[in-house]
Amino acid sequence: MPSELVNIRRKTVGVADIPRVLVAPRRVFERVEDVPAYAWPMVLLLVAVTLVGYATVETGLIDREVERQVQRSIAALDVENSDVVERSALSKAIEDKRKEGEFFRLMTHVQVVVARPAATLATILLLSAVLYGLVALTGKKPEWHTLLTVCTFASFVDLLRLLMQLGLMLRFKTLEVDTSLAPLVQLIHVDSGISQQAAAAISGALTAADPFRIWFWLIVIVGLSTTAQLRGWKVGVTAFLFWLIAGGVRTALAVATVASMSRA
Repeated sequence: MPSELVNIRRKTVGVADIPRVLVAPRRVFERVEDVPAYAWPMVLLLVAVTLVGYATVETGLIDREVERQVQRSIAALDVENSDVVERSALSKAIEDKRKEGEFFRLMTHVQVVVARPAATLATILLLSAVLYGLVALTGKKPEWHTLLTVCTFASFVDLLRLLMQLGLMLRFKTLEVDTSLAPLVQLIHVDSGISQQAAAAISGALTAADPFRIWFWLIVIVGLSTTAQLRGWKVGVTAFLFWLIAGGVRTALAVATVASMSRA
């Protein structure tokens, strides 16, 4: 019995394997067993994502960006209502803009500190659940703990992406940073004169061309193959389809956002 426990401890992955999984995932996943070895790595991941969000708030970039947008809106109101004699309506409109800015500031803080870790957890659980169903459809026995371990460790790539974005924010003093090819659309949009919705669709599609997202799926592929949950062409096709679906969702959200703003 003691020898079996020692063997389990040797095979089980943990927090110490997080740096290793980023560069040598196969060596890490070779030691994965169908046990909840993902618990502490998942806790560390969620805490780290929360701290990155808190650091983003503490930089003051969100507050400055919101204040800049509020001042721009107020300036536009002044221009549009420059011939209005009654200033009470204009003062009320300006006050409404300031309240909107405060609400948007609060929601952005909540998004980066609370919603982002929640989205990370939801993504891990949802992806693991879908993979569980796909493995079952192939006739193999799906291992829930194994799939959660693979998805949790792969998600540390997304943490690196958030850290990279935070560094770029601090370097360029702006929230408008991206590690994908999406920013190229701004150049195309200016020169070609395409519609805002078309530009948003192209931008959303180009978010898939992100080295960190590609890195994430490569680790998932290695994890599924090494743990024998999915093998051969099935694992590659599955990851590719998930990558396309995720890009399609981001594209749809980008187009919907632009459409709602244009209606407003």
